[in-house]
Amino acid sequence: MQKEQEKVKEIFNDVSNKYDEIEFFKISAKHVAELTQKHTRMRPSKILDVACGTGNVVLECASCMPESTFDAIDISESMLDKAKENAIKNKLDNINFYLQDVSKLDLGKKYHVITCAYALFFLPDAPQVLNSLLALLRPRGIIIFTTFADQAFSPSAEILLSLLKKYGSITAKEYDINSWKNLKNKKDIERLCTLAYVLDMQLERKEIRYGVSIDEWWELLNNTGYRGMIMELSTEDYESVKTEYYAEMLKHVDMDGEVELVADSYFVLVK
Repeated sequence: MQKEQEKVKEIFNDVSNKYDEIEFFKISAKHVAELTQKHTRMRPSKILDVACGTGNVVLECASCMPESTFDAIDISESMLDKAKENAIKNKLDNINFYLQDVSKLDLGKKYHVITCAYALFFLPDAPQVLNSLLALLRPRGIIIFTTFADQAFSPSAEILLSLLKKYGSITAKEYDINSWKNLKNKKDIERLCTLAYVLDMQLERKEIRYGVSIDEWWELLNNTGYRGMIMELSTEDYESVKTEYYAEMLKHVDMDGEVELVADSYFVLVK
């Protein structure tokens, strides 16, 4: 588990400067904030944001709930530094940031709400982590986590993975796009919750879609979870993958020269 976590840390340290440019994270964060406000009924609360990244969720929640206090953790120093910068830029002083590995989380606190956006599918033992987060809830507290639905990033992801395998990315060859651990289907989320001994789960699917150019697609893939696979390529193979990726994506462009980005997501509430 430690080796896999270190690899994730390295990837996200590398992409931190570009993460704020990804629009679907901001769209999703607004809905997480709405769910958080609904649960707390805007009463002052103690809230933890796990794997906060550059701060999309915690900043959105903190700005909407100025009387509440927030803790935000991430395994990546660069992500945390960017999140702190964003908090200062937005004049938010109700957030405490901590460099923490969620699999070893120990802040000695209990929370009314714990949020975790698009992170559980990166973890080697997500059921254990989810179960440990349940233990950090106050009475009647909830966890809100998000994950991408089954059609997210299609056909772009399939095209890229095929090319990465073709040109020798070991991680791409080992990656199982249909694994239940990717949490892309309701039954997989239910399986996670069962393994984590969750007794009460509510699930909502929300469409997040907009058009982007192929250049924007390529930039996105280079600055998200696929980064590690892409960096395994030689310079020559990288250029070959890019050329063939563009050629395949051109088959899917619309009248505006864009390919729809589908980031449909599940918003899961557990108690």
